[in-house]
Amino acid sequence: MSLLTDDLPDSVTLDGVSYGVRTDFRDWLRFYGCAGRRDPVGMLLVYRRLPPSLEKALELAAEFGRGGALPYGEKRPGRRPVLDYEADAPLIYAAFMSEYGIDLCEARLHWYRFCALLAGLSEDRPLVRLMSLRAADPADRSDSRRRAEIRRLQRIYACPDRRTDAEREADAMEALGKFY
Repeated sequence: MSLLTDDLPDSVTLDGVSYGVRTDFRDWLRFYGCAGRRDPVGMLLVYRRLPPSLEKALELAAEFGRGGALPYGEKRPGRRPVLDYEADAPLIYAAFMSEYGIDLCEARLHWYRFCALLAGLSEDRPLVRLMSLRAADPADRSDSRRRAEIRRLQRIYACPDRRTDAEREADAMEALGKFY
């Protein structure tokens, strides 16, 4: 699908039946907020009419959402997220206002357009600098003081940890298992 030449999607298809989805970026920001809280009911609010299989509905919604989104903040083994739509909302708002003149409180943007504009922000924006800091690998620095400073700043400006206590414990046990 090309953002420039094709109509932007407004539905998903299951077994040959089309199910309309909400396309406004706010709906998808809520979707990802619910996903971060492990709230499948909230995640289903992007549908105008639900498919019969809720499990398949969640899968298709996630697929639709990824169609526009870059992998910001997606959980990857050993990697921390670099963007949190809720925590970074003020910086996202400011970036769109200053870079594009778009007031996100008033704008109506398809999720795919929002993601394209987010990806296109110039690197001098505070949001992009913050994401770069979060993504930085301190091991790439030869100066031990600079490595320590990057780690310190990454702790201060890390995305909120939205895992449950059980998930944190499981991750800790997995990490310990790698040493023994």
